[in-house]
Amino acid sequence: MGVSTTAAQHVVRPLSPSERWFWIIDRISPSNCTARVRVHGWLTPERLDRAGAALVAEYPLLRVGVEHGDGFDPRFVRLREPRIPVRRVVAAGGDAWRPEVDAEIREPFDTASGMARLVDIAHGVGTPDEFHDVVLTVSHVIVDGRSAMSLLRKVIEYAAEEVEPVSRAAVPPADDLIPAGARGFWRYLYTTLYDQVVALVRRPRLLSGATQVPLPERLTRVVHRKLDARELAALVADCRTAGVTVHGALAGAVALAIGKMVRPSGSGVTGIGSPVDFRHSLTPAPSVDELGIYAPVITNFVRFGGRETLWSAARSVNRQVHRGVRQRRHLATVAGMRYGTPRSLESGWRLVELIDRRAPWNVSVTNLGRIDFPDRVGEWRTSDLTFAAGNSCVSAVTIAITTAHGETHIEFCYVEGALSADGAERFADLVVTTLAERPDPARV
Repeated sequence: MGVSTTAAQHVVRPLSPSERWFWIIDRISPSNCTARVRVHGWLTPERLDRAGAALVAEYPLLRVGVEHGDGFDPRFVRLREPRIPVRRVVAAGGDAWRPEVDAEIREPFDTASGMARLVDIAHGVGTPDEFHDVVLTVSHVIVDGRSAMSLLRKVIEYAAEEVEPVSRAAVPPADDLIPAGARGFWRYLYTTLYDQVVALVRRPRLLSGATQVPLPERLTRVVHRKLDARELAALVADCRTAGVTVHGALAGAVALAIGKMVRPSGSGVTGIGSPVDFRHSLTPAPSVDELGIYAPVITNFVRFGGRETLWSAARSVNRQVHRGVRQRRHLATVAGMRYGTPRSLESGWRLVELIDRRAPWNVSVTNLGRIDFPDRVGEWRTSDLTFAAGNSCVSAVTIAITTAHGETHIEFCYVEGALSADGAERFADLVVTTLAERPDPARV
């Protein structure tokens, strides 16, 4: 399937401030988003090629590369022959997707040539038990987690049926859709200073390992954990009784686990980054399956140790996220990036190094919530939906959480060296154990 140019919309413009920020980060260390799903049944490379071509035909941002001149003016430009390459791996074991996800997160894009690729990890080809782990990797310059999930769903739907894609109109970047009331330099300054002032007062403890890894050498590896249907249902019921959100419980468990890692017998405060999807707050609001960067971070300062429980930590997270959204700090952060995004790669390096030293958190909990991904697509059954993201140079661990098909998958994406492999496994176990050993919410 080729790309129809008659009705196609094209994006030819400078990168927005937030896009430019992720492009700068990506030039220092890969900033990739990876979505994966298991497809049970017969799937050929030709079908995935067709699906990739359909995606390119539908989405203008998949038909661009990034060019920049000596004056550091990165721009989206139209590619002559845009495509999503497909790589096939014939696997012998059901866990073969794990090293492939690691490899995809670590492999940088040549953003001048395109920013998406597919991997088909095929198992038992030609047998009744054939299944495929389909991995879609897209640059964070043009997507966030939810955008990547929307693309993966469309890959499977396009591969299942020979349907002509609908060419979308190009939409403005999120920076240009912030409501007027959340814009302005002073709002941005307040938002920027707020977390720093709170951090000076509360002195959060950060998750750290034995090694300080240089920025260009920071590569991500992934540790996988899962909550099955029974565990997930029990957690949801307990959260409802305790009056907290599942995200609050997940982030709270992460905060308590950090405390057990950094001060096993003590107490203190740690910082957690909570990305918040703000599509519905934009004007006009983009569609739920539009590509872009729509999840700015709100910082949560959470107590650990002493008499803190999962439920007290979860309530703290919920209060802080709610207050940040009510004050529109996440909107002001993105709107104000026009004031704070570096104007050169050199100044970008300096800012990234400053953030690396001074940020009040280095662990983020990217909880995508329940993903609308069908259990069956055409003749296939789907399962095991996961998401992972490269940490690049602004955090030590990104915890990427997806819930679909009655299960929750938790990917602990950590900077190799900042945590050892054993340390990352231990941290993941502490988070899951903290969730599992939660107190009775009716008695707290």
